[in-house]
Parts: sequence; C-alpha cells; structure tokens
Amino acid sequence: MEARTNQWQPVTEVYQHVIDPALAAPVDEDPMTLVNAVRHARSMTEGKVPFGITAITSMYFLRSAIYALFAAKLIAPNQTDLSFWLTIHCPALIPISLGAVDPKQLPATMAEALGVMAVLSFGLGLMWLLRWKPILFISIAFSGYVIAYFAVSYFNIAGLGNPNLFSSEQIDLIVVEAALNLLTFLYIALYPNLKNTFHRG
Repeated sequence: MEARTNQWQPVTEVYQHVIDPALAAPVDEDPMTLVNAVRHARSMTEGKVPFGITAITSMYFLRSAIYALFAAKLIAPNQTDLSFWLTIHCPALIPISLGAVDPKQLPATMAEALGVMAVLSFGLGLMWLLRWKPILFISIAFSGYVIAYFAVSYFNIAGLGNPNLFSSEQIDLIVVEAALNLLTFLYIALYPNLKNTFHRG
C-alpha cells in the first residue's frame, strides 16, 4: 500500500497569492528606500535628540554658570567696575522684586538671589538632560512666569507693576531674557510630539 503525500493546493488564485511568500512580501529593490530604512532604524536606536532640546538644555546650564559667576563677583572682597556694572544690571536677571534694600547690602542681596537662580537653572538643565517628562510643564510655567513678571513690571499692567523698576540700562538684558523664555515657551507648546522624546516621568 503506497503512502499518500499531501499535495493539496489552494483552488483559487486569491489563496495562492496569500500563501505564496514571494508574492505576500515582495522585496523592495529601490536602494534609496533601503538606505532610508536603515537610517531610520539607526536614529531610533541611537535616540537622536532634536536640536531644540539640546539648545534648551545648554541654555539652562549656561545660565547657571553665568548666575554663579555674577554672584561670586558681587561678594568678592575687591569691588571693581564689573561689580558696579553687575549691581546696576542684575535686577534685570532676577524675576522677583527685591523690595527696599539698604544700598550697602544690595550686592550681597543680589548675590543671594543670583545664587538661587543658579541652582534653579542647574536643576532645570539637569532635568532636561535626563529627559524627565514633568520638566516640560515646569519649564513652560517658569518661562511664562518670567515673561509675565517683566511685562507686568515694565508696563504696569492693571496697576500691579512699577514702570520705574527698571532703568534704561537694564532694558537690553530684559529683552534678551524675555526672548529666551518666549522661545522656550513656544518650543514646548508648539513642537509636535515633543513628549515622545522624553523617556522618564
């Protein structure tokens, strides 16, 4: 008695196309498509960082270094022309009102405020570096606060600010500070799928 072999084949052409590996998964011969696929896979494995994230992270660390340097200069025993310049211009870098301060204590008070800003900026930069997802909300809230503080103080909106708080020598620094915070705010608010690049939180 001869053994029967299973020689069953699909009856219709539709089933033949489905089970035929050559027809079910045709090979793409386009070299550019293959190259692009390899590049995409490599960028995914390497975790390619958008330029905006790198720029914001660097900005926070740079700010921290500048604030720390200014604070150290203000409390230095030897007062120089730079110390005098910092005393005049630093209020434009501090988004809080120092209130009535004894002129003799003003450099030390500014140094303390700048020290707090240095620590805060370093912490923000570190959270951006680690891609901690809540930093997106923290940064957008902080940037919005800084912009609102300078706007309210300068334009005396609803009588909440003091248009005389900043001198003409401080306006340039305020413009730069507000512009950096505005760019950060808009980047976080408008960049598509930014949260997908953050892996923690």
